Amino acid sequence: MIDFIDQNPVSAACFLVVAFCLFYTWMCKKDFFHPVVIYVFTQCLTLGIAYLKVVPQMTDFQPLTWCVWMGAMVSFAMGALTYYCLAPSQNSSMSVKKVLNLHLDSYSWKKHFICSIFLLLFFLCGVAGISFVAGGLIVFSSDPSHWVSPDIDYGYFPILESTAPLVTCYFVLASFKNLNPYRWIRNVSRVCAVATPLIAFMCYPNRSTVLLCLGWSIIIYNYVKKRINVKYIVVAMVLVAVFFVFVAQFRSQYGANSIKGMTSRQIVLMPYKYIANNYWNLDYAINPPTDRMIHPFTMGIDALYGMFEYTRFPMAIRDMMGWDNMFNKSVQKVPGFNTTGYLWEVYKDWGVVGTVWFPFFVSFFMCYLYERMSRFATPRNIIFYSLFLYYIGWWWFVEGFKRGLFWLWIYMILFFCWFCGMGVRRKTDELPLITSGIGEEIEEKCELRF
Repeated sequence: MIDFIDQNPVSAACFLVVAFCLFYTWMCKKDFFHPVVIYVFTQCLTLGIAYLKVVPQMTDFQPLTWCVWMGAMVSFAMGALTYYCLAPSQNSSMSVKKVLNLHLDSYSWKKHFICSIFLLLFFLCGVAGISFVAGGLIVFSSDPSHWVSPDIDYGYFPILESTAPLVTCYFVLASFKNLNPYRWIRNVSRVCAVATPLIAFMCYPNRSTVLLCLGWSIIIYNYVKKRINVKYIVVAMVLVAVFFVFVAQFRSQYGANSIKGMTSRQIVLMPYKYIANNYWNLDYAINPPTDRMIHPFTMGIDALYGMFEYTRFPMAIRDMMGWDNMFNKSVQKVPGFNTTGYLWEVYKDWGVVGTVWFPFFVSFFMCYLYERMSRFATPRNIIFYSLFLYYIGWWWFVEGFKRGLFWLWIYMILFFCWFCGMGVRRKTDELPLITSGIGEEIEEKCELRF
């Protein structure tokens, strides 16, 4: 242990913080899915793994990179601290035994089911389109790597198929007895919630889609049904690493045709490179060699890319200005490993100042949404918090705010929640409650009119 600390001081410090996060949520009975805990846990875990430096591409951070990474983490923590200083009466909501006030006085679960079916048909159109081009479900084809390559043009069908996480979320939300009083809707929703990610994977093997389906569902389960034990979180991380290796091999993503064509060292290193390339690319992009051009600052214009992506206007601006696309190929240190996480996107838009103020406001907003969900839990609040929290946990790998599909979901959720609340009246004066973290289901005490 002492030798490991001497040889890997940064990794040791990061893993110590990770252990503290797990210990803090377990011993103090706090909520693991609080935004600050999730941010610190995932950032330290992934940087600790990257700093093991088991491949030569992962080098020490330069001072400017440390300012960006640590400044963003401190900023995120300060955003939460500022919120709780301004709202000191809301400090106890991280407790495992926190009771949530669930407000169903103006929500129609029948309309919710109609919206879910609409989303399911939307998704199945994408599945049908991709399957038609590929001649069937890709997972059953003789050469899956060919059909998932960028050379195949599926048109707009991948956008429809990629709505699988939103479809899963809507069906998962309607599956709980203490939310939805209609048994037949619950039964159908449970079947669809399980079938949707399976169909999505068989149609187009994509890690991001499947993991978002699972992650979004787990966070909803954590708040609606029962707080998830820390030991299950650790097991889930191991399973995700195994799942990554399986999918990468299935798609022949890194050049090997099958798992038999790789050595055991290569197999073990695949999850490591998947994590570490985000950090070696970040350092390489912020501190480029003198013989290459530094990516120009976008002055915040590119930050609006996701909101208007499907208008094609943002793409025209990127092409005209010569800016990076979503794969950041111009700053990749090693060909084929091109991800950098959200910090590069923020740095590219606003510089070091942006990496400090952007996490601050995100953290402030997330803590507000977290407390709002605790005290006025509506389906809309639960859905939005679960989605935003997932992307904060995944920020070491990808940013959500620059993806058109992310904003499309936000627009659709807002519209569907407005539609489900339109014309619904409440008959009783008592609000129903959910006990989060104890696993008890308290029957709904309100009757809805449709």
